Amino acid sequence: MITSDRKPPRVRIINTAALSGRQEPLVPIHDDEKAGQAARMLPVDSAALRRCIGDEKEFTADIWGKRVHVTRGGVPASDLISVQDIDRLLTDQPLLRSDMIRLVRHGEILPRQAYLRSMREIYPRPVDHEMTENELLLEMLTRGVASAAEVTAAVRGGATLILQSAHWYHPPLTEFCRSLELALGRRCRANIYLTPVSSQGFGLHTDPHDVFVLQAFGEKQWHVGATPWERHNGHASDDPDETRELLLRPGDVLYLPKGTPHRANTLSARSGHVTISIESNSWREVLRTTLSRLVEDSLPAELLDAELPVGWLHDGSVLHEAAERFLTEARAAFARQEPEQVRSAHLQTFLTQLTDRIPGAFETDSALGVLGVLDTTRLRRRKTVPCALFAQPATRRIYAVLGRRSVSMPDSYEKVMRFVAGRSEFTPEELSFALDEPERLELCQALVDAHLLHALE
Repeated sequence: MITSDRKPPRVRIINTAALSGRQEPLVPIHDDEKAGQAARMLPVDSAALRRCIGDEKEFTADIWGKRVHVTRGGVPASDLISVQDIDRLLTDQPLLRSDMIRLVRHGEILPRQAYLRSMREIYPRPVDHEMTENELLLEMLTRGVASAAEVTAAVRGGATLILQSAHWYHPPLTEFCRSLELALGRRCRANIYLTPVSSQGFGLHTDPHDVFVLQAFGEKQWHVGATPWERHNGHASDDPDETRELLLRPGDVLYLPKGTPHRANTLSARSGHVTISIESNSWREVLRTTLSRLVEDSLPAELLDAELPVGWLHDGSVLHEAAERFLTEARAAFARQEPEQVRSAHLQTFLTQLTDRIPGAFETDSALGVLGVLDTTRLRRRKTVPCALFAQPATRRIYAVLGRRSVSMPDSYEKVMRFVAGRSEFTPEELSFALDEPERLELCQALVDAHLLHALE
């Protein structure tokens, strides 16, 4: 029999989804300086949020979800989007797909076939049958790309150009949205708006999410109604069409709580702005995702998998008795949930929902070469990758949750991970105070492979 002296890995990369449903729940490891806060391996950079709201304490206490707010005189959002950027995205590299672009004129959405070209038109190829008009339209709407000439003509004719979900393909907005996501604890997306002189896009409407509007260039006149909170608390007129005017100039940021009526138009100059949509993260979401999963995990499988009684459709008493037994168990399961357990589970859920942002991943592969991480390799943390530490006391292991991936390690590594949290750059040999060389190289290689760290040239 052949035996191996090779030790099993002490550090492992796993899917975060595998952490849910375990018999031993994970407990957040708290930051020593902020009791009740899960330890953050990446200090949150709140510069993007401050740019939008000014004073954070005043905003979160008195404005968030309640009132319209304008932050005046900040940095113009031309670093996030400029006319040159729009030209590059639309005219220099005409690769915008049908779902990335919309044109709106005076409240009316222009039909997409007016400015899209199908891939079949761009790259003709033989077909085994003559396509019908409906088939051609379907292909254009699903696989079409924007015609730069048609879009430009529409904008010159008074249409507002909307580049949708620009955080997917415009790096400045990618970074800005990730910074807001980690500061707000909510997913964010970005749209770019270009409106010509004396024009209006959408009419008066509401959005089902909170919004930041960052003015990049030009000016725009906004007409804003009362917020739902103001109407509910008697701080507004009963007239839903009553609005007030707000003029945004470069550097101004407008905040609109969800459900706030608004429309906007340009005056004597064209306008460019970015709209950041902030997705809701309400108790409804906690109930739907986190609490339902926690309760399900704590109920016996035989109860969950038990079939409804035959005849329940016609005899209400049959189902009533079975439902009473089920609800008794479910109430007990709800009662067993602790606030800390709910928060931990929802934090894991939120982190796994974030899109991967791992710039420089292939550059790191090139920097490391075939040897991988060495004791002298300079490593830097990625600000775009979230990280929270959780402990599982029964197994004496801790987990660094990095989104959809997590790194599992012995609980004796906690001090080392706190060291990593306090450094923007370091080398593995700086971890010699707690780990020997094979241990620290194994840990650092895993953190590189899981994209928390990247190697410098």
